[in-house]
Amino acid sequence: MIIGIFQPNINNHQKLDEKIIKIEKILKFNNDLDVLVLPELFLSYYLSSEEIIKYSLIDINLFKKRLTQISYQYQCSIIFGYPEIVGDIRYNSALVSGLNNDFLYNHRKTFLAPNKMEQSLFSKGNNFEIFSLKQIKSSVLICYEFEFPEIVRKIAKLGAQIIFVPTALNKEFIFVANEMLKTRAFESQIVIVYANYCGDNGDQVFCGNSAIVNENGDDLIRLNEEEDFGKIEINFESQKERRKRLPYFDDLSKFEA
Repeated sequence: MIIGIFQPNINNHQKLDEKIIKIEKILKFNNDLDVLVLPELFLSYYLSSEEIIKYSLIDINLFKKRLTQISYQYQCSIIFGYPEIVGDIRYNSALVSGLNNDFLYNHRKTFLAPNKMEQSLFSKGNNFEIFSLKQIKSSVLICYEFEFPEIVRKIAKLGAQIIFVPTALNKEFIFVANEMLKTRAFESQIVIVYANYCGDNGDQVFCGNSAIVNENGDDLIRLNEEEDFGKIEINFESQKERRKRLPYFDDLSKFEA
C-alpha cells in the first residue's frame, strides 16, 4: 500500500476550488498512490466556528462529489476531514473515499477536543469501526481521539493494521506529534498515519510534523514545519512478525481475565 500525506499551510488553498486543484496536482504527479491522507476539517480548515459555519450543505456535498470523482479518476482513496451537517446537527467527521465514485467509511469524532470551537459547534459521534482498504484492515481516528491509548489498543485488538489520523495540532502540544505518536504505534503494534497543518493564521500556530510511523515506533516519513507532501510504501509483513515477537495482546488478555 502506497500512502501519501499532504500537510497544507493553514494560509494556503483556502477556497474549495483551490483545495481541489491542489489535490489533483498531487495525484497527477503521484499516480502510484493508493491512499492520500489530509488533515482534520480539511474542507473548511480548522478555523473559528464563524468561519466553519459559512460552508453550507450544498458546498459540502459538491466537494464530496468532486473528491469521489478524483478518487475514481486516479484510483486513489482520499481521507479528509470535513464539517458534516445532518439536519441541525454538525459533526467533526472524516470521510474515506472508495474507487467507484463512492465512500467506504465516515467517522464522526467521538472525543471532541477540549476547546471552545469544537465543544460549542459539534456533536459527538459514537463509532469506532474497522473497514477494508486494499485488503488491509483499517480505521480512522481524528486528532484528540488517538491520544487515548485505550482507544488505539481497542481498535488494534479488533484487528486493525493501520489507523489514519487527520489532525489539527498546534505547537503547544508538539509532544503529541513527536513522541506520543511513536508510543501509540509501538504499544499497539500498529501503523499510524498522522496528517497535520502547518503555519500561523494569527489565532493558532500549527506545528506540522505530519508523519507515518510503523509498528516499531519508527518514523517512515516525518515532515517538517513547512507545507509539504510525502509518500511511502507500507509492507505489513513486518507487523505480523512484530506481533509474534512481542505478544502484547495475548498477554494483556490474561491480565484482563
